[in-house]
Amino acid sequence: MKGRSGFHRCLLRVGHRKTRAQNSCTRANRVEPRDRILITMRNQQADHVPACPDLWEMVPVRLTGRPTWEVMVYQDPPIWKARMDAHTYYGTDAFIPIMVPMSARQRIAVLYRDNSKLITREFTETNAGIEWSPFARIFEHDPPNARVEADTLNLDITSLREVVRPNYTKVGKDYFADVRDYVGERGVVIPVVRLPCIDHRLCSTYQYHDDPDTVIREMQRLGEAMMRQAEEILSWGPDVMGIYNSGLMIFNPEPIFRRLSLDWLKKVTALAHARGVITHVHCCGPERKLAEIAARETHLSSLEPLEVRPMGDCDLRELKQQFGHKLALKGNLHTTDVMLFGSVECVEEACKRAIDDAGEGGGFVLSTADQTPRDTPDENIIAMQRVAETYGRY
Repeated sequence: MKGRSGFHRCLLRVGHRKTRAQNSCTRANRVEPRDRILITMRNQQADHVPACPDLWEMVPVRLTGRPTWEVMVYQDPPIWKARMDAHTYYGTDAFIPIMVPMSARQRIAVLYRDNSKLITREFTETNAGIEWSPFARIFEHDPPNARVEADTLNLDITSLREVVRPNYTKVGKDYFADVRDYVGERGVVIPVVRLPCIDHRLCSTYQYHDDPDTVIREMQRLGEAMMRQAEEILSWGPDVMGIYNSGLMIFNPEPIFRRLSLDWLKKVTALAHARGVITHVHCCGPERKLAEIAARETHLSSLEPLEVRPMGDCDLRELKQQFGHKLALKGNLHTTDVMLFGSVECVEEACKRAIDDAGEGGGFVLSTADQTPRDTPDENIIAMQRVAETYGRY
């Protein structure tokens, strides 16, 4: 491995030998993917580095051969099944985050459809009436889908003429149980909550600066709702709870993050820690400052996707050296230069560099630096698992 002494290469390959009996046990008993991931997310050393590419939507939907809306809107098949089937197809350790619908009152309205496109908007039926999402989603035949501000569309954005009747309708604990039963020992199922924060809309940023008191009150409401959701999720007995906020630090740089979101991150990670549940953050974009804050001020267990510049600001080796004693790390293969456009040899070398940078002593999950692009060659994804099992073996 480049940049390491023979001694350190040996440590990374075979690990610290404890006792002959322990080594014999390790050789005799294959570690299941679920255990391998969990050991690693607890910042410990498994049999080898897990390989868990981010297969959120695009690749799984492509593999089904179905229009995006059939999977993402009509749940035919459910997106969680498509994710697990994709990991099975590639032979990778399954890392399955799920946005669990918590109530049957969460619905989807169709605003527009033709043969090539479906536009939808989520809403919730409350005792006070209909509560609409500020966003609409545009689904074309092939992924990805686009999320846009609903009021920018030249459509009747509160139309209930067509409400989706999905193929899969379970919610809450029953939804989670189905996913966990389907995944089994092949991977880890991660129900997700979201931190209160400024969202991607320009109007949200303006409102924070024009009327911060109103925004702070709204963040309090959202934070309390998140904690209720976290309590419910933890009652199901998950191995891991995810905290997923795409682009969090883009729209909430440190001063704003500390004012609006940090207390809630402290509370939700402390709650899970007290229950013995791993917590894992997804924050694409700049993340270096979040890693520092989380390591020093919260009970967070693990962090992804650790993107390099210009998408992010992370140096994997530096993060391992500075915060690897507190945080497990997951990342950070370049999604386009390496995964989409790179050769198999390019992917293999990038995997080895990442393992060299962060694999020593465990606590590192080899993954992509955000979602794997739709048209990534199959052999590039398969190469990740091959390198993890060989070069990343302890």
